[in-house]
Amino acid sequence: MNNMKDEMIALVDRLPADANWNDLVYQLYAEGKVNLGLAENERDGVMSREVFDNLFIRAESAHDMPDDMRNTLIYHPGNTTTVAMIAGVVAAAFAFVFPPIAWMAAPVAFIAGFMGVLGGQPRAWVAMMLSLVTLVPFIPMILK
Repeated sequence: MNNMKDEMIALVDRLPADANWNDLVYQLYAEGKVNLGLAENERDGVMSREVFDNLFIRAESAHDMPDDMRNTLIYHPGNTTTVAMIAGVVAAAFAFVFPPIAWMAAPVAFIAGFMGVLGGQPRAWVAMMLSLVTLVPFIPMILK
């Protein structure tokens, strides 16, 4: 009986000398060693090599998308932007539940967001806009 390491060595030995990583992954898929996370109705049995290659082309082209359209885990805000975002969310969350908290958090969000914009931190303006959206409905109440 072969162990998994022997099976993998045999699988690699069956690949052509000029094989690349996609060839290896396709071979693993074709032999049922790996599931690509596709639903059963998307697979229709074993997909053709052409469909497999198109799947990897789409995955590789998605990698070239700008960071803000692809993966938010790559976004690393600065400290002032983080404070601004937290204050902005607190302001929005309490705006209609307990407005005095929103009135305190929104200026913090705006000021920290402004400092982030001046410091060149990405997306710091979002907290500024969030604070303004939170406070604008209350301006008539404040002016009375």
